[in-house]
Amino acid sequence: MLVPPSTFVDIARGTQPDAYGDEVDDNSAPVAIGVPATISTTRVTGQNPATTTPRQVSALTAVVPAGTDVRTSDRLIDRRTGTVYNVVAVNPATGYGYSPDIVLTLEAAGG
Repeated sequence: MLVPPSTFVDIARGTQPDAYGDEVDDNSAPVAIGVPATISTTRVTGQNPATTTPRQVSALTAVVPAGTDVRTSDRLIDRRTGTVYNVVAVNPATGYGYSPDIVLTLEAAGG
């Protein structure tokens, strides 16, 4: 990993039925455990030209090592904080002479 990890994550995938038969996320058997990752929040402040109201937009991103099996709709479980993130997009990069890290776009689960 080119970026130093700030935490370790488990990668969960799939769903299972709950007691009522509804599909819920299955975090009980992660497909990968202890993957080094860097999770960061970027905040951008903009202004709506029509109302001149300032707005702050936050974006969550993660960087995981090249070759990590992670897919859109997987969940990252931060082992340090217990926070669960949904993977919105997997952004593969092109590296010349090396395997680049994988950049993920995230959203906080449940909100």
